[in-house]
Amino acid sequence: MSPPRPTSRFHPHAGIAVLGCVALLAVLFGVFFRWNMLRGPLAREASMLSGRPISIDGDLTVHPWSFTPSATIRGLKVGNPAWMRGGLLADIPALTVQIRLMPLLRRQADIMLLDLEQPHVWLQRDAQGRSNWSGANPNTPAKLPAIEHFKINNGVLAMTDAKAGMALHGQVWSDEAASDKAGGGFRFRGSGMRNGLPMTLNIDGGALLHLRADQPYGFDADVRQAATHVVAHGRLDTPFDFGHFHARLTASGRDLADLYQLNRLAMPNTPPYQLTGDLTREGQVYTLSHLTGRVGQSDLSGGLTADRTTGRTKLRANLASRRLRFADLGSLVGAPAPGDRNTPLEKAQAAERAAQGRMMPDATLNASKLQSLDAVVHYRADSVTTQSNLPLRQASLTLNLDHGLLVIDPIAFDFPHGALSGSVRLNAREPTPKLDVDLTVKNVRLEDFFKARAGQPPLEGVLEARARLHGVGDSVHKAASTADGDVTLVVPQGDIRRAFAELLGIDATKGLGLLLAKDQSDEKVRCAVADFRADHGVLQARNLVLDSDQVLARGHGTVNLSDETLDLSLQGRPKSLRLVRLMAPITLRGHLDSPKIGVSAGKVPLQAGAAIGLAVLATPLAAILPFVDPGLAKNADCVGLVGAARSEGAPVKVSATTPTSAKDKQKAQDKQKAKAKDRDKAEARKTP
Repeated sequence: MSPPRPTSRFHPHAGIAVLGCVALLAVLFGVFFRWNMLRGPLAREASMLSGRPISIDGDLTVHPWSFTPSATIRGLKVGNPAWMRGGLLADIPALTVQIRLMPLLRRQADIMLLDLEQPHVWLQRDAQGRSNWSGANPNTPAKLPAIEHFKINNGVLAMTDAKAGMALHGQVWSDEAASDKAGGGFRFRGSGMRNGLPMTLNIDGGALLHLRADQPYGFDADVRQAATHVVAHGRLDTPFDFGHFHARLTASGRDLADLYQLNRLAMPNTPPYQLTGDLTREGQVYTLSHLTGRVGQSDLSGGLTADRTTGRTKLRANLASRRLRFADLGSLVGAPAPGDRNTPLEKAQAAERAAQGRMMPDATLNASKLQSLDAVVHYRADSVTTQSNLPLRQASLTLNLDHGLLVIDPIAFDFPHGALSGSVRLNAREPTPKLDVDLTVKNVRLEDFFKARAGQPPLEGVLEARARLHGVGDSVHKAASTADGDVTLVVPQGDIRRAFAELLGIDATKGLGLLLAKDQSDEKVRCAVADFRADHGVLQARNLVLDSDQVLARGHGTVNLSDETLDLSLQGRPKSLRLVRLMAPITLRGHLDSPKIGVSAGKVPLQAGAAIGLAVLATPLAAILPFVDPGLAKNADCVGLVGAARSEGAPVKVSATTPTSAKDKQKAQDKQKAKAKDRDKAEARKTP
C-alpha cells in the first residue's frame, strides 16, 4: 500500500507576491531599459514599410505600461523615395504620439495625440506626376488615420510641383484652444508662384481637439492668383481624409480660362465672372452642383462633373442661361471682353485691329489645353440679347471634345422666324489646328433684320443660306485667312421698297431707281442669289443676281477674309422697253465692320438684253440651289428665273440716253402718258 500523497494548497499571499514581483520588474524595465537601443530596429522597420529612408537621431522615450501608451521621438528624419536620389521629406525635431492599445491589437490606428514640434516638410512632385509623399498609387489621395488631438507648433511647409507649375512656402500651426473664438484651431498661411503668377493660400480649420473618425471636420480656404479668387467653406467627411469632402465654393475672376492655372481643368475664355456652387469630391470624381452666377452680363446655372479616375480628366456638364448677352460669346474665340482690355498686350492687339479695321481676333489657341481632357457639354440659352439688329431669340449647342478633337454639333440659333443651325469641327490633334464649319440658315425673314419705316419694313422675304468652309490656323483670323469652301445666300421671293434706298442713304435716282423702286410701289423679287467660292481666304463672287419683275441685276467682286475688306458691284438692266434708261452700278466697298454703299462713277453702260443674261444664269442656278436646300430647286421662285431664260427672246438693243435728272425723267413720263392718251382717243373715234 503506497503512502498517501501530500496535498498542495495555493496560498493567497504567495500569489500576491508573484504579481508584485512582476509589477516591480515591469516598473524597473520601464525605468531602466535603454529604449534608445530600439532606435535602429524601429527606423529600419519604418523604412521598409514606407519605402523611404527613416532615421532617429535623438532620444527615444517610451511609456508603454498603459492602455494608452505614448512615445516621444527626437531628431526624426524622413527621406525621399529612391527615385528622387536623396533629400528629405520631413525633419521633425520632436514628435510625441499617444495611442489606444486595444484598437491597435485589432490592427486599427486610433491616435489620441500627435504633437509635432517645429516640423519642416518638403513636398515635391515632378513633371511626370511622381510625388515624394504618395504611396504605390500616386492617384490615391492623402488619408491620415483618425487623430483625436493634433498639435503643430510653428511648422514650415514647402511644396514644389513641377507638373502644376507651383512653388509654395508657408507656416502651419494649431493651438490647444478648443474654440476658434479663443484663437484656437488649425491655420496655414502660404504664398508662392503657380505657372509664373503669384498666389496665396490660406486655410483655417476647427480646433484639432476631440476629433472622431465618424464626425466631419470643417475648414475654410481662400486662394488668390492674379485676378482669380476662390473661397471655399466646407468639411472633410472624415478628419484628414482629403479624398472625400464637400464645400460651398465661390469663384470670381477676369477669365474662366485662368482657372486652368489652379486646377489644370481647361475652361473656355470668358468675360469677367462670379460663380457659386457646391463642390464634392469622392476619390477622383469632382462634382460641382447647384451652380449659379454670371459670366460677363449673362447668367449661368447648372452643374458639371470631372472624373480623373483613369488619370485623364473627363468632363460632363449641363449648363443654361435665362438671358445670354451675345457679345459674351466673343471671348470663346479669343475676343477681348467688352470693357476689359486692361493688360498692355490686349490694348496693343485691340489698337492693331482697330487700325486695320478688323473684327476677327488673333488670340492663339492653346492646343495643349484641348488635348488635356475629354468633355461633353450641353448648353442652352432661353433668350439672347444683342447690341445690333441681329434678332436672336434662343440658342443651344452640344460640345464634344475627344483627345483634342472638338466637335460642336448641333449648333442652333433661333430667330423670330427660321433658324441658323450646323456644326463646327476643330482638330487640334495636329501641330496646326484645322477648322471646318458647316452652317445653314433656313426660313429666316428679312423683315426681322430691318427696322420698319412708315409702318413698313424696307425689305421682305425669305432668306436661305449655307456656308461650308475649311481653314488652317491657331486663331480665328488665321483660319479665316486660309479658308476654302462655298458661301451661298438665296432669297427665293420677297419685296423691295423705295424706303430701302433711304435706309442705304443713297438718292434713289437713275438706274438705282429701277433696282430699288418702281415709281412709289413695291418691287417684287422673284429670286436673289449671292454665291461665293472661297479660296485661301478670298471669297470670289461666282454669281450675284437679283431678278425682280422689272429688273435683272448682276454683280461681281470679292470679300477678303484676311484683311476683312470687300469690293462688290451690282449692275441692273430693265427687262421691258417701256422706258429707256441707263443704270450706274451699285458698289459695296470698305471693311466688313463698316461697309460703304455707293454708285460707280465710271462709264455708264447702255441698256442691254435681259433675256441673254437670264440664259447665262440658268445653268449655275441649277447647281447652286440644291447646295443651300434641295427644295429650292423645285419650290422656289428662282425656278421662274430659269424658265424665263428659255421663254423670253432678247429685246432690241437701243442707244438712247437716260434722263439725267428727276425733272427730265418726269417730262419723259408725262410725254409717254400724253402719247398713250392720244392713242386712246384715236381708238375711241374709230369705235362706232
